[in-house]
This record gives sequence, structure tokens and C-alpha cells, in this order.
Amino acid sequence: MGKKTLHIISHSHWDREWYMPFENFRIRLVELFNQVLNLLEEDGNGFEAFHADGHVLLIEDYLEVHPEQRSRLEKLVREGKLFVGPWYVLQDAFLTSGEAQVRNLLYGMEKARELGGVTMVGYYPDTFGNISQSAQMLQGFGIKHAVFGRGINPVAENNQVKNEENNGFTSEVWWASPDGSRVLSVFLANWYHNGMELPVDKDEAQKRIDIVVPNVERFATTSHLLLMNGCDHQPVQRDVGTAIRAMNEVLPENYEAVHSNFPRYFHELEGSVGQLHTAVGELTGQITEGYGLLINTASSRLYLKQWNARLQRELERWTEPFSVIADQFGMAYPRHLIRHAWKLLMKNHPHDSICGCSLDEVHREMETRFMKTSQVAEALTTKALTFIASRVPQPQAEASSPFMNGYAITVFNPLERSSGSWVEVEAYSEEAIAVEEWQLLDSVSGQKIDLQVVDEGIVSGFTLPDEQFRIRWKKRKYVLRFHAAKVPALGYTTYYWMPSENNNEAATPKAPLVQSIDGAKVLENERLALTVHMDGRISLTDKRNHKRYDHILTLEDRGDIGDEYNFVQSEDANDLRLGTGGFTSIEDCSVPGVLRLRIEQSWSLPQKREGKQRSKEELTHTFQWLISLEENAARIDVELTWTNLSEDHRLRVLVPTDLQTGDVYADSPFDWTKREIVPWEGWKNPCRTERMQSRVGLKDDKNGFLIATDGLPEYEVLRDGRNTLAITILRCIGELGDWNYFPTPEAQNVGKTQKVRFSLIPVGQDLFEGFNEADAFLYPAKAVAVPIRELTANEGGASGASEVPTRYSLANLEHSDPAVRLTTLKKSENEEAVVLRLVNLMEEPCEVDLKLTGQSNPIVSKGQLDESALSEPLKLEEQDALRSLRDQAGAKRIETYLLKQQPKSKEG
Repeated sequence: MGKKTLHIISHSHWDREWYMPFENFRIRLVELFNQVLNLLEEDGNGFEAFHADGHVLLIEDYLEVHPEQRSRLEKLVREGKLFVGPWYVLQDAFLTSGEAQVRNLLYGMEKARELGGVTMVGYYPDTFGNISQSAQMLQGFGIKHAVFGRGINPVAENNQVKNEENNGFTSEVWWASPDGSRVLSVFLANWYHNGMELPVDKDEAQKRIDIVVPNVERFATTSHLLLMNGCDHQPVQRDVGTAIRAMNEVLPENYEAVHSNFPRYFHELEGSVGQLHTAVGELTGQITEGYGLLINTASSRLYLKQWNARLQRELERWTEPFSVIADQFGMAYPRHLIRHAWKLLMKNHPHDSICGCSLDEVHREMETRFMKTSQVAEALTTKALTFIASRVPQPQAEASSPFMNGYAITVFNPLERSSGSWVEVEAYSEEAIAVEEWQLLDSVSGQKIDLQVVDEGIVSGFTLPDEQFRIRWKKRKYVLRFHAAKVPALGYTTYYWMPSENNNEAATPKAPLVQSIDGAKVLENERLALTVHMDGRISLTDKRNHKRYDHILTLEDRGDIGDEYNFVQSEDANDLRLGTGGFTSIEDCSVPGVLRLRIEQSWSLPQKREGKQRSKEELTHTFQWLISLEENAARIDVELTWTNLSEDHRLRVLVPTDLQTGDVYADSPFDWTKREIVPWEGWKNPCRTERMQSRVGLKDDKNGFLIATDGLPEYEVLRDGRNTLAITILRCIGELGDWNYFPTPEAQNVGKTQKVRFSLIPVGQDLFEGFNEADAFLYPAKAVAVPIRELTANEGGASGASEVPTRYSLANLEHSDPAVRLTTLKKSENEEAVVLRLVNLMEEPCEVDLKLTGQSNPIVSKGQLDESALSEPLKLEEQDALRSLRDQAGAKRIETYLLKQQPKSKEG
């Protein structure tokens, strides 16, 4: 093989916050970089390069304290001595959305370029498992190399690697996504600390070489061997140059140690690799004993996951797309504020943060960041929706007409397909309204719409006009509830609430009544029937195929003697508790269009752990279920609320499916992942939980069942003969875990009111049938009411935007395969194009039929994830004033389209 090179790369893996709060770690970060800058500028010390952990947020954190050091830092980056990026943060891959990870690379690479250059290496040193689409995402940013530390071998306590369980993998592998994209990758088989604290004494150097070099060579396929000189928050080794000289004095003649960097290492690696193993898809330690994989971080501090899921949805499906639509009607796209919101959110995405495995102080600060993100994102959404709603046309009426005292109500749909939805909207009036004499009209058809109005009395508020001082007011608040049918995809429709021409013609929808049959309560529509018995039994029947699901929504509780990283079942012989004791009350609380039951259930649970068992003392918990079935829906929505009183336990909801299958499907970033239910034969851990983003499903050759969850990312398919889906709704533990004892009393969630939401969706054999129902549950419509007299005249925007119509859709995928799903609609970072991205979740190519209904004569090109153009303009089909893009999305392929307006022709 010729001469072998030991590439020694100095670094410090920088968890921004973890077993100490952020500011405590920042003090050490400042000291680290002050030393690094000095070392890199000194001549003759042998310190050639430093790797800044693959992300730029730590650079921002440093420069906030030392802004005067920016020019020094940039010079070192340009000179190839300090290596930054490509990420903004080192995020957890499973608990953040695909689009969040795209923003992570977009903003990280932009910041790295500002600092002097991007390190084009996908760096995943400590991600708690790696997602299937990583290679395709990296390729979409022109990144051809990756480094990862987890997913193949298990990692033991204090970063000791169990090399004996390598399972045949080498350090150098091709890592491929299911679409075929692949990147040349290095698996850190000896972790990212195998070259830390190198000795400067020759005898000690020889001893280290005798251990380290054989360990690296054991897994290497080339003559280029990687030694990572650093570890978690490791102070820089200032005498690494001396240590390397000591190594070279005792190494055999055919070995050389160099102070290296990742670009140099991969450049030389590419020229020496031969036939390599290909690792395809997820890397989650599937072929291990199943311990120490950190998967149960998905259920630690679930309130963080719920916050994150809600805010990702807000930014991705409301703030960005409706800012695009408002921009087309004349409102400036708030790019900088949207970026600000994303960056606030991403500061909560590092693995020790979003995974909930840090000190209580860390996660308190995260809640503040979530609140700040919420304030920005929701305000921007409101501004965009209000801008549009305030510019819809007034009804055709004289200025003196009583109709002008009414309201325009605009209903918005963030989905890529049209959707019907029950809507609630608030309207405020300076005078009392005789609601029985008013009517709700569809602005397009003129049809009267059944409407329920609730007068909530006088409320106080204020307005902040754009061009004058704040105005406070007292007005009467009305809450309107009605069904908006077929709201256009990625768009809106308008209704007018106004005085009726003929009194008493407006209809008020009646709340349906829950049936009582043989002492049981039954929620039933044309598609589903749910039966609730007082003894606690609940069954669900899919009337379309007569499939019945029995004993669903059972609560399961177990003791947890683990920590924030790992669930460990208590050793109590009576550990398992099932909430099958019956309900204390069942109340019909239906509202128009929705059958609804409020159910109360009492259940005694052990107070805490005692050693490795559960305490004898028990506390009574009261659970309140709210179970809903909309009149035209094919899903059951469930909301469960309770106050947790116990410590050291895990609570789950069980849904037996009795579906005959060996596979389960779950969504992960840009993928619908197929996983085997029964683990590898060497798996020993009795716990077999997995992660999802928002939905999980099972199917056999006849039927399927889907569960959509709001920020509940952990599930398990029980190997109980019934393929029961278990959704974790709470996990309470009292310590951080890992390398020392760190108490985390707030992770016990004692005294906190818990509220979880999920939806049950029985389907046929094709699970994609249920995706529209899942989206309707996760992305309900929003509405804005504006007094008709306050509607802004349709004069177009400063950019020459067209008038605002009463009904509008920017684009839709109505006629595309259900497996084709939208992931983003935003302005490009340079604001020259609208970025529309979708993904084909199928394992085979499928047709895309994208209707561009809201843009006049657009130019459409294919693009990369980095928003660069890939193709010449694509041909669009035109029919009935609609423009269609017909394309084929490859199997599991992420497709990005760039939409630009045709340049206006010059007069004369």
C-alpha cells in the first residue's frame, strides 16, 4: 500500500449547551478561540489548522464577545487554516424537519462564505442516528463528502467505542440515500477523540502509537488514517506540533504523521479508495444489541418537541408561503425577519438541546427561544394574512348600503391540495349586531352558508397603525363558526358576513347528537364509527371496508429507571399498568359539524421509584379525553389533558391494529421510511422504540392504519401478536445520564399540565390515502375578518402586482400522486425566484402535475437545494388560463422548482 499518512485534525466538539448552561460554555469557547487564533498566526509551532466543529454558530457566539477579532478570523479562514461550516448548528437529524435542515445549510454556508470560505464536508460527529436522505441533501448543496460518528457501531459510556461489534463496516464507506445519491464518507470507527492529548515524550508517543494506529488500521481501507485531536469542549492542544514531531521520530519509515485538515484528507482519500461498502439509508444502530442508541431522547421533555413541531409548521406552511403570496400582491417579503425566526428556532436544534438531554437551566432557556420564535413567526403570518384579507374586493353595493357595515372573511389553506374545513374566526364591532338578521355569503357563488355566531361581549384591545400613534379600543367580540368548502390549495377564498336582505333567512347549523346505543356512546359519520363504553373499552370501525379496531386508546404506564438518554424499565414484577378501569364520566359536547365526547378517567400510579422498583405509594391522576369526529372526515381526533403527579415513569397510548405485516412506515425528513418490526437477531434490548416526524402507519394486503401526532415523535410497534401501535405521550426521569450524575428534577414534569394531540386514520391498503387527513389535522385553516368599509382599494402594489381576487390559489398538486408532497414555498435567498419544493415518498418514480394558477406566465426551472438553477426553463402546458408543469419525480427524490416572472416588455 506504500507510505501511510496519519492525518491529525485538531478540533473541539462544541455542544453549545449541555451539562452546563450556554453562557458557562461560552466563557470556555472564548478562551478556546483566543488561543486558536494565536496558535494559527504563530510561525514554526507546527500548528497548521483547526476544525471549528462543522458549524458557524459557535463563531457567531465568539464574535458577539470579541467583534474586534473578526478580521483576524476571516484572514485565517481565507488562508485555509481555520475551517468553518457548512452547518449553522449541529442539529439532531430526526427531531428537526427536512426544511429546517435545508435552512441550516443555507444559512450556515452563507455565513461561512462571509467568514472567508465553506468547509464542504457534511459533518455529523455526534448526531443521535442519521437519517436516510442525508446524502441527497448534501449533494443538493454541492457537498460530496461526509463524516459521521454514530449509526453503525454502538458507543459506550464516556465515548468508549465497542469495536468488537463493527458488523463488517469499514471507516471509508459510500453513504447513499434511497434515491441513489451518495457521498464518500468516513465513519469515525474510533470516535472523534482517538487522537486527543497526544504525548510529546517519545516513549509515551510510542505507547500511544502502539494502541491508536492498529485501531485505525483495523477499519481503514486506504493508507490515509484519521486521528481526531480533540473531544467534547476540549481545550486546544497547543503543543500538537511537538507531539507530531515526536510521533514521526518513532513511527516506522513507511508512516508519516501530519497536522491535517478535512479538505486535504478527503482530497488524498479520493485518490486511494478502492471498492467500498455502501451504507444505504438510515444509520441508527439497527444491527447492534440495541443499547446506548439514544433513541429515547425522542421522548425526553416532550414539551420541547411539541413547541418545535408547532413552530416548524408555522414557518414552513404559514409564514413563508403566505408572505410569498402577499409579496405578489404588493407587500415586501420579510426575508430578514423570516431568517431571524429560523435562526432563533435553530438555536434549539443541537442534539443536546432538542433531544431534551441537558440540565434544567438549558431547557428553560430553550423555552424562551421558542417563545421568541413564536412571537416573530406568528406576527409575520398574521401580517401576511391580514395584508391579503384587507385587500379583497368589496361586495357590489352602494357606499350607503347596509351591506357596507359587514365583514369580509378570508379563509386560508396552507396545503398543496384544496381542503374543506370548519373555521372559527373573530370579528369585532363598535356596535351590537343583530346576528339573527345577518347572513354569510360565498363571495364567488353568492350562496348562503350556515353559520353559528357567539357573542362574547365587550373586550378591550389596541391597534398599531402604520402611520399614526397607537389606538386603544373597546369593541364587541363575535366568534363565527362555519364550514368552508374546497378552500383553494396554497391560497384562500372569501366570504361576506353582512345584513340579510330578508330577515331570518340565515341558517344556524345545529350541533349533531352523539348516539346512545346499549349504554355506549357512538360517534358516527358516513365513513367511521367510534364506540365508547363506560367500562373503558373503545372500538373504531372503518365503514368503508368493515375493518374493526378493538380496545384502542388504552393507556399504558411503566416505571422508568433510566435517564434523559435511555428508557430503562424498572425491575418491579408489577411494573406494567394498563388504564382499563373504566371512565368516570362521558359527556356529549358536540359543536356544529363535529361530534365530540369529553371523557374523564381516574387512574392511580406509583408516586416515584425506589431503587430499581416502583414505590408502593400511589397518586390518583385524572385524565380528560376530548374525542372528535367531523361530519365529513375519515379520522378521529384525540386530545388528552392531565396533570402529572408521578416521577420516573413512561406513559403511552396503545392502539392495537391486528394488521398482519412485518413492516412499519414512519415519516422522517424528506422520506416515508420502511422499517422492520422484528429487530435483527442480535438485538437484546427489550425496548424497540423508533422515531417519526408526525405520522406512523401499518398496512397489510387489505387494510392500513395511520396515526398522526402533534409533536409526539416516539412510537413502538409491540410484538404482542396484534401489532399494537404505542405512542409515547410522557416520559419522566430525574437525571441527565451519560458520563456523570446530573440531577434534572424538571424533567420529571411533576405538577405540570400535559396536553397531547393525535389523530387516528384508518385507510385501505395504501397509507398515502390518509395523508390528506393527517395534513388537515396538523394544518387547520386560518381565517381573518376585516370590516368591509376598511378594505383597501385594489390598486396593485408598488411592484406592479395584480389586483387581489376574492378567491386565489398560487399552485396546487391536486392531480399528482398522493405520495408527492409539498415541503416548502418561499422566496429564494436572493429574492429573484419563488422556491417550490416537493418530495416523492414512493420507492418508484411518479408523475408530478403542478398547476401554477396564481402566477402570470412564469418561467420555471429545476433547482438544487442551495437554490441554484439546474436546468433551462421547463415547458409549461396551457389550458383554460391554467399553466401546468408535468414532470417526473424520481423514486424518493426531492425536487426543487424555481419560479420567476417573465420580464416585462418595454414600451416603444
